[in-house]
Amino acid sequence: MAHPTVPPSLILDLAKGYTLSEFYPVTHPTLEQALGKLERDLLALGGELRIDVDPVGLRVGKEWAAWRSAHVTRFATRLAGHGVHSLTLKVESVHADGLGRFLSAAALPPGVVRAAGGFVGALSAAEVKGILVNGVAPEPAAPAAAPAAPRQDGVNFDVALWSTHQIYELVRQTAVRVETEDLEALRLELLTAGESQRVELVERMRQTAAWTTGQGRLEEVVALVLRLRRDAEEAARRNPAQRAAVMLALQKVASRAVIDELVARLGKARSEEERAGLQSTLLHVGADVVTPLVRALTEAKDMSARRAYRDALVALDKVGIPLLADMIGDERWFVVRNMVNILGEVRSAEALEHFARTIVHPDARVRRETVLALTKLGGEESVPLLLKAVADPDPDIRGTAAMGLGLARVPAAVAPLLLRLGQESNAEAELEIIRALGRLGDPRAVPALAERAGSGGWLSRRPAAQRVEAIRALGAIGGDRVRPVLQGLAGDKSPEVREAVQRALQGDPPT
Repeated sequence: MAHPTVPPSLILDLAKGYTLSEFYPVTHPTLEQALGKLERDLLALGGELRIDVDPVGLRVGKEWAAWRSAHVTRFATRLAGHGVHSLTLKVESVHADGLGRFLSAAALPPGVVRAAGGFVGALSAAEVKGILVNGVAPEPAAPAAAPAAPRQDGVNFDVALWSTHQIYELVRQTAVRVETEDLEALRLELLTAGESQRVELVERMRQTAAWTTGQGRLEEVVALVLRLRRDAEEAARRNPAQRAAVMLALQKVASRAVIDELVARLGKARSEEERAGLQSTLLHVGADVVTPLVRALTEAKDMSARRAYRDALVALDKVGIPLLADMIGDERWFVVRNMVNILGEVRSAEALEHFARTIVHPDARVRRETVLALTKLGGEESVPLLLKAVADPDPDIRGTAAMGLGLARVPAAVAPLLLRLGQESNAEAELEIIRALGRLGDPRAVPALAERAGSGGWLSRRPAAQRVEAIRALGAIGGDRVRPVLQGLAGDKSPEVREAVQRALQGDPPT
């Protein structure tokens, strides 16, 4: 947070103004409005505002300003790259126009700033007043040097240096140019451009797309992204270098507004062809689409939309895992359940650290989904969490966890399952534990299963369903220790038990 006398929002607005200056000329209405607000807020503050610059953030006094803001981080990184350690704004001397030229100068590439004699020189060229850099005030810019006369042999080895003000104006004019650029023409030019031209074309496309979006013409930019995705697919085998350039352009053009629109369209799509095209486009954009997809998934009411969002997230595979993890701590149970479901579909061991939290979630529906996800994951890594779930207060979860342990087929689960079998009070959960012990196939389970395969005492007759499952589990284990137990039950009074024994002795797999 900022110094007590400086609202954190003021520093944040300054950083946002820098972000706008990366895209818009000083005369653009959007930037003009932001600069006017900054000027008013600074005048209300009065005096001087000193900002210390660190490569990862800005400080006012001893406090970090808007620490978590991406705008502040970007601004601080660029200032540090220009060699700026501190800024002092003399509020009474800094007006909206000067702030705009200051931020535009900060947005210049470091190479241009170095050519201008450093950041102080760039501010001098832009005729910025009232802002000290590292305690130094910009001096008035020197006039441009006159071109040297050519030598008599017609070759001129002297270079007429531009003034830093001319450099500033050149960059400003480039920003203005985006208003007349044509996105489709730039795209077609990119498809035929040589390697040396591609970087410039991508940057021009990014600037023009940002300006077009700011004009409320988002539809044009979305259409461009969809076409770029098709271009990338077509160039995948034919021309890898061209595909790389197209992919770079697609990712630069796909702003947050574009991504949100693509996600919204995916939820509304009704044809399989349209859904496939939109999902492919989102996959081309990459990790930036995961958070909007997650938000859309949690807010969607339509079953078809939820399925489309979920399928897109699953398709993102490992790209989505670190971002999905942020949703595990959400207070809404259904949000957490959805995220667990997606992580289960991805089937990555990286998800285990998140399942360790959700396996003890207060809502049983989240715990149940976690057990199902762990069952899909399988392997030794999932066993400790499934063993924890075998003792869950909900008997349905205990039974599902036992099934997962049986499917994992890890010998380490045998002893804990036998312990739980002696404690289990729910009939359905007990049956699942017996089935799991049969799937594990470990002879250590034979005595406990043989006991449950018997009829029990006069006062505690065992249910036929439990006896049948125990016999099937014994048949699955097999071996010399099992055959005598099964033969001893061959003449049982219950026809269900006799049939189960016969199948087990014949080696029929349990159903």
